[in-house]
Amino acid sequence: MKLRSGLMLSGIFVAGMAIGTIAQPLTRAMGDTAPADSTYQQLSLFGDILTEVKQNYVIDPPSDKLIYNAVNGMLAGLDPHSSYMNAQQYADMQVQTSGEFGGLGLEVTQTDGLLKIITPIDDTPGSRAGIKPGDIIVQINGLSTDSLTLDDAVSRMRGPAGSKVKLTLKRTGVAAPVVMTLTREIITIQDVKDKVLSSDAGPIGYIRLDSFDENADPHIRNAITDIQKQAKGPVHGYILDLRDNPGGLLDQAVAVSNDFLNSGEIVSTHGRHPTDDAVWYAQPSGDIIHGAPIVILTNSGTASAAEIVTAALQQNRRAIVLGTKTFGKGSVQTIMPIDNEGALRLTTALYFTPSGKSIQGYGVSPDVTVNDTATPDDAFASMRETSLLNSFTNPTGQQNAPLPPAPPLPAVASSIPSKPPANWPTFDPTKPATDFQLQQALKLISGMQPTGTATASNAP
Repeated sequence: MKLRSGLMLSGIFVAGMAIGTIAQPLTRAMGDTAPADSTYQQLSLFGDILTEVKQNYVIDPPSDKLIYNAVNGMLAGLDPHSSYMNAQQYADMQVQTSGEFGGLGLEVTQTDGLLKIITPIDDTPGSRAGIKPGDIIVQINGLSTDSLTLDDAVSRMRGPAGSKVKLTLKRTGVAAPVVMTLTREIITIQDVKDKVLSSDAGPIGYIRLDSFDENADPHIRNAITDIQKQAKGPVHGYILDLRDNPGGLLDQAVAVSNDFLNSGEIVSTHGRHPTDDAVWYAQPSGDIIHGAPIVILTNSGTASAAEIVTAALQQNRRAIVLGTKTFGKGSVQTIMPIDNEGALRLTTALYFTPSGKSIQGYGVSPDVTVNDTATPDDAFASMRETSLLNSFTNPTGQQNAPLPPAPPLPAVASSIPSKPPANWPTFDPTKPATDFQLQQALKLISGMQPTGTATASNAP
């Protein structure tokens, strides 16, 4: 069985492997019948080095650790998103995509030896403690993260619910270390949150989608039904908040896109083999909000499946994107289970937006640029796909048909500032009035009118 998915870009579940001891070099195991090509010559080199390490290293290292390190290095050298998961890690990944897992609720990655926060998940110990995207974890319970693999670091942050873990953080713009003690919890992800906001044009439905797990689409549909009940009348428009959404399952990205489209291409994938090439289109009568205006909120933490939805709605003229440029993850990973040995997560294709171009390394550019801070150079905006080791370069775009010109933005867009004033209040997630990007989205959507079925627009 293969599960096609654009998985979390954070390495929460990373390479690990355990196999029996290899006592002989591979040249001896293969005998004289081994083909004389460069691949087997390199395998012979690996076998010789493995034997020398086993025989002469200062201690006798476990063979499973050596093989783990070799496999981990091989896959990490390909791209940032390919990895091997042992049986436990594979089970953990399946639990996470189902919407529940244990820990602090932090999505992390490791680049240039630094353990960086991608985003804290809403309403978890990490978010309540005030951990921010872009924070660097320098110590876990007093142990430097310099010596830890990503897998080790994540394991140390996990533990029984109710137990505590001490983190030491380096934060941009803060000279002193930020030290905090968090209490671990069982993390149940509420991937969709909704509420009704007021605007000059009438009620606005606000939907925040945290990730694209296997329930994203039904939860979006439930949120829209809930908003319509709360509004007790016509809803002028909807704000879809995809900020710091790290992605998830490709099929859920397609389904969520289809919830707001009646026609047009959503996304296509192109890989090494013909079986990796596919294209998805919106289904007739798919738009469940019947042309009501949509504004999508994005930032540099909007990644992968979240970028698919953003580009699909933007390029099909269904939504206006407000915020900052997205992360730029344009690759698709396939999960390949290995009998009783976990699974391989391997990049098998790149995805392309309706314009026929890849967002790999570039991301999706907003129609209206609005930063969440008065000093955007100090923010998480510098952390994108191109910051990751061995990330793909952007491939040549597919030759799709020319796209129609973009319609003009609402007149109010010209009055929206690109960053908050110096006296803007400190952001408080419980107080929408402090969310500068959200307030500008409300202003923008108030000036938008319902739209009909449209076709794809310009490239990201």
